[in-house]
Amino acid sequence: MDTYNKKVTMLISVFMLLVSGISYAKVRAINTQRDFEHSVVKASMVVVCFYDDKNKDLTRMYEDVSAYQPYNDADVVFLKVNAARKELANLALLYGIKMMPAFIFFHHGKRVTDKRGAVKLTGVISGTDLRLYIDMYYGAEIEKYITKKEARNEQRLAEENESWKEYFYPRTINVPSYGPDERDME
Repeated sequence: MDTYNKKVTMLISVFMLLVSGISYAKVRAINTQRDFEHSVVKASMVVVCFYDDKNKDLTRMYEDVSAYQPYNDADVVFLKVNAARKELANLALLYGIKMMPAFIFFHHGKRVTDKRGAVKLTGVISGTDLRLYIDMYYGAEIEKYITKKEARNEQRLAEENESWKEYFYPRTINVPSYGPDERDME
């Protein structure tokens, strides 16, 4: 009986760890070039991290930035590409990534550019620096997206509030109360 309780406790612990990892991770790992292309084309705002090792601090920082609420509300997609894998090494070459880690940005399937060319952030950076870059290139789009999303939610809520009203008497109808004498007449 004691070993049964230990096994159940261990299974519950493993389940909780898996669930918490799934709910926390907003970063999607890319496994194939086709998966990468599909993810970039499908989303409106994409941040891609190219890396070549198991740097836990980089992964943790990237996941922390992806969990930032405005990015979550605006559906910014965060991808990570392990360029050390030979099936993904061509992606790094295709986008001119020579130094790892590197962060590149896509907007509506096209690479984000500025006056100097394609936007690329390379080397070890902090979460604050990455957020500054994201806000610089996606800030207006994020605000516009969130505003539009809130307006849709408010409109939907107003429509729901109106839809049930026909089934209830409005509070403005005056229903005269009657006393015990009138109740006998029923």
